Amino acid sequence: MPGDPAPSPRTRRLDTVASIMLAAAGVASAWATYQSSLWGGIQASGYATASARVTEAAQLELQAGQKAGLDTALYMAWLSAAAADDRELMTFYERRFAPGFRKVFDDWRAQYPEELRGQVRKGSAVPLPRAEHPETREAARLRRDSAEMFDQAAKANANGDRYVASTVILALILFLLGISTVTRSEGQRRLLVILAGGLGLAVLAFLLRLPVAAL
Repeated sequence: MPGDPAPSPRTRRLDTVASIMLAAAGVASAWATYQSSLWGGIQASGYATASARVTEAAQLELQAGQKAGLDTALYMAWLSAAAADDRELMTFYERRFAPGFRKVFDDWRAQYPEELRGQVRKGSAVPLPRAEHPETREAARLRRDSAEMFDQAAKANANGDRYVASTVILALILFLLGISTVTRSEGQRRLLVILAGGLGLAVLAFLLRLPVAAL
C-alpha cells in the first residue's frame, strides 16, 4: 500500500528463503505422495498374489487328502485280502496303489515278512504306511511363498504409511511458511521460517531413510 515502509534487506532475505522452502516442501510433498501410491500398489499386488497362492495350496491339499484316503481304502482292502490269504486279490489291490504309496508300502511290508497275516487274523494293530504325495510338497511350498508375500506386502503397507506421515509434516511446513509471508512482525516471520526449516530438515532426514519404490 502507498506509504508502507519498504521491506528491510533482512525481510527480503526471509521472503526469499521462505519462497525457496515453499517450493522445496511442495516438491517433497509430491514425491512422498507418489511413493505412497507406488507402495500401495505393491501392497495390493502382494496381498492378491499371496491370497491366490493360499487358495491354490488349499486345492492341492484337498487333492492330497483325497489320494491319501484312496491309499487308505486300498490298503484296508489289501489287509482283508491278506487276512484271507487271497494272493490274487492282494496283487489286484497292489497294482492299484499310487506309485508313491507303493514304494512306502513295499518298504513297510519288508518289515513284516511272515507274521503279517497272523497279526491281521488276530485283530492286532498293523501300522498304516503313509506316503507323501507331490501335491503335499507343492502345497507346502506355496504356503511358504504366500507367507513371504504377505510379509512383503505388510512391509510395503508400512512404507506407504510412513510416506503418508511425511506428507502431513510437509503440509504443516507449507502452512507455517504460508503464514510467514503475511505476518507483519519480522520477529514472528523469522520464528515461523526457523520452525519450518527445522521441521523440513527432520522430514528430509526421515525421507532419506525410507526405501524407494520403482515402477
